Amino acid sequence: MRSTSRSLALLALGVLCAVGVEAQAPETIRYRFDAARSVLRWELPATLHTVRGSAPRFEGTVEADPLPGGGHAVRARIVVDAAAMNTGNAKRDRTMREKVLETGRYPEIVFELTTFKGDLSAFRPGQHFTVQIEGALTVHGRRRPILLPVDVYVFEDHAIVTGSFPVHWKQHGLADPSFGLVKVKEPMQVVFRLRAVPGV
Repeated sequence: MRSTSRSLALLALGVLCAVGVEAQAPETIRYRFDAARSVLRWELPATLHTVRGSAPRFEGTVEADPLPGGGHAVRARIVVDAAAMNTGNAKRDRTMREKVLETGRYPEIVFELTTFKGDLSAFRPGQHFTVQIEGALTVHGRRRPILLPVDVYVFEDHAIVTGSFPVHWKQHGLADPSFGLVKVKEPMQVVFRLRAVPGV
């Protein structure tokens, strides 16, 4: 009888350990960005005031696959509809789209992740952590590297990703966006608060 009880106890312990290992195992992460509930905007310093604009239309995904030795292989891509960007001034927006961004030739602004440094083991509801990312930003057909920290807030049914980074528009071959007495300066600061939901 003792032998049987001991065997059952060992079996139960083995099952609990197995469940514990499975619960802690890294999982595949698949999220897509919800543009309608996100904020992607920029601020452009100028002589008379700061020009503020937004990018209301974009799509993107983040995918992370667990690696055998630990950690994740992370991929991310965001594509912005350049022609939909606006500053709230129709004349200025027309100049921005037609003469500066030349959206007829370059309809998309694209960010692609190239390097990810962070621990996704904390990716569970109620957690907040910071990761370091490096990527390539393509504007006006020119691809340039960017490096920035990103804050991640995880909830039950979504995640929030926030951060900001400077863009030196001359490096992308853009025409000087100054207009009239308003002289524009570098860099432009991009600020984002992106809502990500499960699924790709």
